[in-house]
Amino acid sequence: MKNRFYKSITLLLAVHALVAADGALAQWQTEWEQVQAAARKEGKLVVAIPPSADLRKALEGAVKQKFGIEMEFVLTSSSRTAKRVGDEFKAGVRYFDVITSTWDSLSHNLLPMGVIEPLEQFWILPEVKDPANWWGGHIWTDLTKRFAYSPLAYMLDNIWYNTGHAKAEDLRTYDDLLNPKWKGKIAMWDPRSGGGAALGIWGYMWLTKGEDYLRKLVQQNLLILEDRRLVADSLARAKVAIAMGATYYSYASFIKAGLPVKPLPPSKEGTYVSQGNGGPVVIKNHPHPNATKVYVNWLLSKEGQQLYSKAFGQATRRLDVDTSSMPEIGVRAAKDNITVEDFYKRQNAIEDKYTTVRRPALDFARKILP
Repeated sequence: MKNRFYKSITLLLAVHALVAADGALAQWQTEWEQVQAAARKEGKLVVAIPPSADLRKALEGAVKQKFGIEMEFVLTSSSRTAKRVGDEFKAGVRYFDVITSTWDSLSHNLLPMGVIEPLEQFWILPEVKDPANWWGGHIWTDLTKRFAYSPLAYMLDNIWYNTGHAKAEDLRTYDDLLNPKWKGKIAMWDPRSGGGAALGIWGYMWLTKGEDYLRKLVQQNLLILEDRRLVADSLARAKVAIAMGATYYSYASFIKAGLPVKPLPPSKEGTYVSQGNGGPVVIKNHPHPNATKVYVNWLLSKEGQQLYSKAFGQATRRLDVDTSSMPEIGVRAAKDNITVEDFYKRQNAIEDKYTTVRRPALDFARKILP
């Protein structure tokens, strides 16, 4: 009798669990369908993204085809977007629904003003909510873990050389850059210019090699350029032998033309981990609330992250997206190459590292660069 009783109880519990699971499944599916229907009625979404025509085209086509939503994009840097949104918010204008940013661009005015909505409240899809789908779980660039989500993590090839004037085997460590033979032959994208890759590598050197090293590097008569395209052009035309800061896309046309530019293999000291241009950030009182939910969920889904990574060349943390071919464009996904522990050591975009590494490194650059 006891065995029958316990078996009956076990069966009832199992049935109850299945019913509860089905109810939860039906609940999110119903909400997702309702939100999509309401988004189609709104018919529009205004999003700020990094300045990439390829990314704009890919996102615009996918969202319109899949959800029937017209996308209006503003292509600009996150710092400029943040300033514009702040100015508009003060004036009572609500133009943007979503912008793309990490914590640093939000920290100066938008977060103190209370302009940003907590992101997680917009998540509907279980595949987005589940941390098991993300390498490292859910990672945020703000310490409150509410506003600036980080769907990306990767390392960049951002020290390049002209194969006619330098050899990779002679440049295996950062110390090799101090060899007198490279004096006057190194170009650098100015880390004071706001370029993430430029400040990223400068900040990593500041952290791992120290200020004395950077002083010696500057004494190599660096060619400091504010435009990454000029950095790549200087290397391709052999005005310098080594170039720092600019990445694959700055060199793509020169590679296609057969000019002798190549990325150096990763330095023995390693390099920083980039979190790219960041993730979706929702503006308070945004004009298209349902279209916003649709976009945020789709962008962080497997499909959205696959499209974003391919179109923009920034590697996702989604474990179900294949990033194994990205080294062909000078990008090495963190999930394919390092541990999560290494990520936290090497990154300098999360709020605590930004204030203790990236910002003081920038201040030092302003102090010693010509």
